[in-house]
Amino acid sequence: MRENFMSAKDSKVIKQFFLQIKKLGFNGFIIPHTDDFQGEFVSENNMRLHWLTGFSGSAGTAIILNNRIHLFVDGRYTIQATQEVDPNLVTIHHKQDPSPYEWLADNLEPDMNIGYDPKIHSISNIANLKKLLAGKKANCKATQINPIDGLWSDRPSPPNKKVYHHDLIYTGCSSDEKIEAIAKEMGLRGATAIVLNELDSIAWAFNIRGGDTKYTPLMQGYAIIKSDASAQLFANPDKFSEATIAKLGNHTTLRDITNFPNSLDELGKGKLKVCLDQNSSTEWIFKRLKKAGATIVYGTDPTKLKRAKKNETEIKGAQAAHDRDALAMIRFLKWFDENSLTKKITEMDVVTKIFEFRAQGDLFKGLSFPTIAGAGPNGAIVHYVPTNVTNRRLEKGSLLLLDSGGQYLDGTTDVTRTLSIGTPSKKMCNYFTLVLKGHIAVASAHFPIGTNGSQLDALARQHLWRANLNYSHGTGHGVGSYLGVHEGPHRISSGSSVPFEPGMIVSNEPGQYCEGEFGIRIENLLFVTESQDPGFLEFTPLTLVPIDRRLIEIDQLNKQELDWLNSYHKKVFENATSKLDEETTSWLAKMCMPLEEVHS
Repeated sequence: MRENFMSAKDSKVIKQFFLQIKKLGFNGFIIPHTDDFQGEFVSENNMRLHWLTGFSGSAGTAIILNNRIHLFVDGRYTIQATQEVDPNLVTIHHKQDPSPYEWLADNLEPDMNIGYDPKIHSISNIANLKKLLAGKKANCKATQINPIDGLWSDRPSPPNKKVYHHDLIYTGCSSDEKIEAIAKEMGLRGATAIVLNELDSIAWAFNIRGGDTKYTPLMQGYAIIKSDASAQLFANPDKFSEATIAKLGNHTTLRDITNFPNSLDELGKGKLKVCLDQNSSTEWIFKRLKKAGATIVYGTDPTKLKRAKKNETEIKGAQAAHDRDALAMIRFLKWFDENSLTKKITEMDVVTKIFEFRAQGDLFKGLSFPTIAGAGPNGAIVHYVPTNVTNRRLEKGSLLLLDSGGQYLDGTTDVTRTLSIGTPSKKMCNYFTLVLKGHIAVASAHFPIGTNGSQLDALARQHLWRANLNYSHGTGHGVGSYLGVHEGPHRISSGSSVPFEPGMIVSNEPGQYCEGEFGIRIENLLFVTESQDPGFLEFTPLTLVPIDRRLIEIDQLNKQELDWLNSYHKKVFENATSKLDEETTSWLAKMCMPLEEVHS
């Protein structure tokens, strides 16, 4: 959360921004959350949307029109946005009803000019914008300089963290092998080269990790891989040690990032066929290549599906990382159980404590995202992060929604537990049980090869729907291997069309949110495995952390659901017991007892 609303000084800067747009000949301007690299988490120097609006979420778009800022956010951030932005300057919209560009088209007059920075918009994003504006006889035009940059007087310096090689014992595949596979696919697509600007793709392909982006170990840079398996990696050479350069492999040449524009020109001058992903390649890269003479071949970034399907080494690493993460969570839950009612604990105390427990684990490198610890009504803010201003004390009879994760050299974790503080209300237990039933339905799904996330999404929602309830976020997202905690191309949501394949990791996180009261979410990570039945797939849990039994209405669970829950808790106990001290083991045994015995 932003700790202060826009001040009077901020208001003056915003007015200067409006004037700057007008001087450039624009009637409006578009500022997305994304930057040159089109990732979820951006470095502080590229947080233009946050600078302009005060909104700190990881997805959103601002449209400036008629001296007013219109902020479009999805269902995860509707409550958060109202708490962070100044309503005197910013109007908040839900981005799906209508979409930002549909809204813009509906509010334009003929011959209006809308400006955008081509370096921070994807090709498909601008193509959609142009299509909608053409119907209104309005124009969108690129600008060479983002008008925010000249006004941002205290803009942080670009990140300059060291880059290091991610070892074969964690990746299971060398960078040379990955580059050869990408090159082969380029040949099959009829392309001579591919340009990569998405940082997760570059990190995976070259087996490198960095520190330029919070929560995700990425290096800012670009890459060009040709169909002959020659590869150029563009970055700040000062970030690399000689040892790291030596491990880049036989196919890769490291070049200064300042050479990237000219290298795009060289591809064009050579009349090469260059593959670009319309959803992640920027409009600037596209324009530069086209102007230089390149032929564009559109196709999905080939690294996305390859890195989504974890190999045997990566799956073993993920299991080991989750085992260590589970120990941290179990120790935290015991601490929470013993102290939540007797001590004056706040949300920020929770954030500090879970970090302390994770930091004790081997191979821990940091958090995989800002810890979400929402007490009481703050839990209803889907991606709430406590600050000194919003920090809330835990209260008896309320709930805590804790969504947290870690980055380990061998894997990335993400787990959510909803915890009761004292005796929960009937409504809390009822809603929690409905969410749990949906969680179990997904976790125990048995589905044919070719099934995608949109076909499984309804399993998580069915029990909520029957109670006229729903949640406004997807049910699950992919997760990287010591990479992004949100990774595609697969997910569990109504809009997903990518089939599940063995080795994919996906979250399972249905929820329910009652504004002003509480939030509920239960999240485990799963990986896709082949079933014993030919032609079918199923899920195997990676997350092995107890679920709060105090919130479960056992009479609302059928036998299959109860069997799943007891079997899951048996796995939780067996997985952790040999690594815990006697006192913690005793506590865990109580949390994992079969529910029939507890309620007999």
